[in-house]
Amino acid sequence: MRIITGGMNHESNTLNPIITGEDDFVIFRGERMLSEGMLPYYSSTGVIRTLRETGCEVVPTVLARAVPNGVVSARLYAALKAELLERVEAALAAGPVDGACFGLHGSMKVEGLGCAEGDLLAAVRKLLPGVPVTVALDMHATVTDELLAHADGLVGYKTAPHVDCAETGAHAARMLLTALRTGKRLVTARRSIPMLVAGEKSESAAEPMRSLLERCREAEKAPGVMAASLLLGFPWADDEHGAVTALVTTLGDGKAAKEAAQDIADGLAEAFWARRRDFVFRSEYYDSAEAMRVAYKAVLEEGQAPVFVSDSGDNPTAGSTGDSTDVLERVLETMGTVDSLPTPLLYSGFYDAAATAACLAAGAGASIDVTVGGTWDRVNGKRITLGVEILRTIRGYGPYASDVALVRHRNVALVLTSKHIGFGDEELLPALGVRAEDHCLVVVKLGYLEACFRDVAARAIMATSKGCSNEVLESIPYRKIRRPIYPLDPSMSFMGA
Repeated sequence: MRIITGGMNHESNTLNPIITGEDDFVIFRGERMLSEGMLPYYSSTGVIRTLRETGCEVVPTVLARAVPNGVVSARLYAALKAELLERVEAALAAGPVDGACFGLHGSMKVEGLGCAEGDLLAAVRKLLPGVPVTVALDMHATVTDELLAHADGLVGYKTAPHVDCAETGAHAARMLLTALRTGKRLVTARRSIPMLVAGEKSESAAEPMRSLLERCREAEKAPGVMAASLLLGFPWADDEHGAVTALVTTLGDGKAAKEAAQDIADGLAEAFWARRRDFVFRSEYYDSAEAMRVAYKAVLEEGQAPVFVSDSGDNPTAGSTGDSTDVLERVLETMGTVDSLPTPLLYSGFYDAAATAACLAAGAGASIDVTVGGTWDRVNGKRITLGVEILRTIRGYGPYASDVALVRHRNVALVLTSKHIGFGDEELLPALGVRAEDHCLVVVKLGYLEACFRDVAARAIMATSKGCSNEVLESIPYRKIRRPIYPLDPSMSFMGA
């Protein structure tokens, strides 16, 4: 069997003014997908491995991926879409195509267009009108009518933080293969739930998500049920489609398969809604000033170390700009306390291309003034000038080839990057010769801590800081979200409750 595959993965934060362009993406074309693009945190990796293991001929198209950021450039999306379609056409010219399996995010937004995945699949479907198409989605996918109209089977991640990306791709591939081998259709049903859920209230290892996702896994054990997913949408995309979705794919022909899928989707939606008030922050949390006060006390009076403070409102992996200064301002206001810490406060970090370039030009050991913050987020960020000593620099770090600098301002060690990358990357600090556990206090632009930090943290505190990934959803001035919606409208009813 010949199966087409490809992917576009971007979580687009419409509150972020950055337009995400080609320099922000890693793009694998054609055969490069089958070698360099095989990373464990790509769903397409699971797709490709599963198809290869079962003897399929895998026909690669385009795989494009970027760190969550502002909406994607219309020009870039049009070019990627055109190239993917050209490769589909070339595959058809070379011989019959039996199916297609894509790894998509589900909450990729394009300037002037809006939701991208449905648009992309509609164009693919015109070229492959009679071919089954399955899709692996992020847990934070936004489900639209167009997406459902042009995909036969869909399945989403069941972990947050997302550690089952490749497994979800494998799941999507197995659905496709089952449909092709049996000759039966895949049928998908959904039930939208009028809810927004902040990311840090939905960790899959904690309640209520743990039980709700287990209910999905149990549903998938029933005969004919190919996939059951709870897709949370993306709360920092102000979009009329924003909502949680229960999505179920079954195998079978006719009305019975559709009704079975709908019954399960309705049951999942009802269970989710019943637990809406159970979605709460699992870690201790405070506003930025109080978070720092509690952290200082933990270190200086209680002897705890390392203590982590998450600058959650400016989390690049939730699409924020990475240059809000809310927490940095609180740190600078309390430099007397910071200077008394037994080790430097480690702050990771700031996306500031100009400041990073200045550090690389000056070189390690130099002392210069740099200005950080407020380049992009001018609502929650200020331009702040700091006198710093440059400790280390790196050129071309990671898949996005970011320059990186580690600088010191008094008793603060600060990470600067030239590209919009995630600060939860477990390889970033080691690349600078830094171990988080050697610092008594670490501030990181994240929400829930990634495993590399969680495993060494003596205490984790979340600052509900100001930024484009503001965790207090009720304070965001949404304009397009359909109302009523929970928790913006806490007294609303749904499904009779």
